[in-house]
Amino acid sequence: MKTLTTSQRCLHRVSRHSAAFSLVEVAIAVAIAALGFITLLGLLPHGINMARNSAEMSVGSKIIQKLSGEMQSMAWDRITWTGYGPLRYFTNEGMEMTLADTSQEDLDASLTFVASVYVPQKPLDVYLPAGTTGGSSGSTTPETYLRRVQICVATSVDSSFKFNTASPLRISSAYALIAKMGD
Repeated sequence: MKTLTTSQRCLHRVSRHSAAFSLVEVAIAVAIAALGFITLLGLLPHGINMARNSAEMSVGSKIIQKLSGEMQSMAWDRITWTGYGPLRYFTNEGMEMTLADTSQEDLDASLTFVASVYVPQKPLDVYLPAGTTGGSSGSTTPETYLRRVQICVATSVDSSFKFNTASPLRISSAYALIAKMGD
């Protein structure tokens, strides 16, 4: 049988104790890890909200671009309304839903955006700078071949959304100039 000397026993005890963590060290490590996880969990709702807002802005921009292109290619005499025009309905992906092709039940289930084009009462509201021969800094005569329209998009599930009475904070809008072609 092998016997250990006193110095070997002390060395054996020291190496055995230094190989483990104390309860205090473990508690501190768990507290630091918990603090990190709680911080990350606290940021999660903010990140989800930012992602939702970003997606809504992206789809809203897509809808504005679609309506702007339609208005710019539309014949001048087809712009027959003043104020807010007919409501247009879109899904959360920016796909248009028409009342003729969509049942009221599907419209209620999928509706995310409502859009309309606002045409001002005064159709000749665009003033271009005067030519170099005129010498004045601006023209007082409105341009007869341009018309400014405002394209409005609101995030709403209400198919009877009223742009006139809604808070401006709920509406995203962009302006487009429509040129009269031909004639």
